[in-house]
Amino acid sequence: MIPTTTLQVRAMREDRGRFAALHGTRVLIYWPHGFGDWIHFGAIAPLLDPSNSYAITRFGDDYVAAMEANARVEPLFSGVRAPSDGGELGPPHLGLTLRRCNGRLLDVELPHPLGVAVRRFAPDALLWTDYPETEGRTAYPFHTKARNLVRLLVDKERLATLDLSAPLNNAIDFAAPSDLQRRVDEILARFAPTGSRIGVISRRGITAARKNWGDGSEARAFVAGMRREPGGWRFISMDDEDLGENTAGFRALFGDLDEPFARLFKAFARRVELFVGIPAGPLHFALARAGIPTVGLWTAHHPDWYDEPNPNAVHIVGRYVRDRGFDRRVATTTKPPSLRHRLLYLDTLSIGAGDVREAVAQLIT
Repeated sequence: MIPTTTLQVRAMREDRGRFAALHGTRVLIYWPHGFGDWIHFGAIAPLLDPSNSYAITRFGDDYVAAMEANARVEPLFSGVRAPSDGGELGPPHLGLTLRRCNGRLLDVELPHPLGVAVRRFAPDALLWTDYPETEGRTAYPFHTKARNLVRLLVDKERLATLDLSAPLNNAIDFAAPSDLQRRVDEILARFAPTGSRIGVISRRGITAARKNWGDGSEARAFVAGMRREPGGWRFISMDDEDLGENTAGFRALFGDLDEPFARLFKAFARRVELFVGIPAGPLHFALARAGIPTVGLWTAHHPDWYDEPNPNAVHIVGRYVRDRGFDRRVATTTKPPSLRHRLLYLDTLSIGAGDVREAVAQLIT
């Protein structure tokens, strides 16, 4: 039986201003959300009250590793690599329910080794937010999913001192440990010899099939077209799909490295020279990291709802998004020029290989 630790902690959600009113408090943030949401939290963290101390966790160290080595939030590891609700170790979600997190003292059930880490941090309060989707219905400066949560987590006096007209800084340290970087570099050197360039295709997500980039045929056509361009391009599929000659799957390349995904992806991203992907965790990572020429593929959502602008990115937006009027919601219409994305709107529902190559031409010469 896995040993557990029970702590009584004042637990709260993001609503009613309870969290925003905390000062001089040690706060444990329970964040059972996806990889992209962990990346977005990196933009929220610097805006939280600096008088508090923060730790963050979930069952799923693949994602918790994203917060390693940042100066704002301490990651606490659960010992569970793949994301889950922790039900395999004890009560799901630490024995909590969102409904009961209303500022009262609650028992928090912490299986080993998470219990040891949390007891060492010694929290006075716990935050669990369902991280509500805004879908473009909140106006600037709270127009993205992350910025809307900032509005709920930061007190009004502090909000008034923040310059929200500029892209938010991200607290994530995008560097990987040197030994892991060396091992990743060795693998990539075998895959892409000197003189070749590495691109990434992230065609599918796990939350909604309508976000995906077709059936793979356009991705393969894009890769084939890029092979005819200078640079000796080699492509890696985040979905482990066969994209043709001189391509490989991410897991096929790195499956022997026993590392959490976020830590491994930090090392991998350092060598990437082009990223093409749908709105899912790897795309949000590339956009937040900056420095990687990035093409976002949007067939069901609008980039104004999620990401800060990036000068190294172009977003291709399919016709469905405009047919539904998503570009006319307040998240888009109220934004100042300082926060505008580079957008390529299409008159077609699908995104073709040629459309992506046109976007790449704007980024890479």
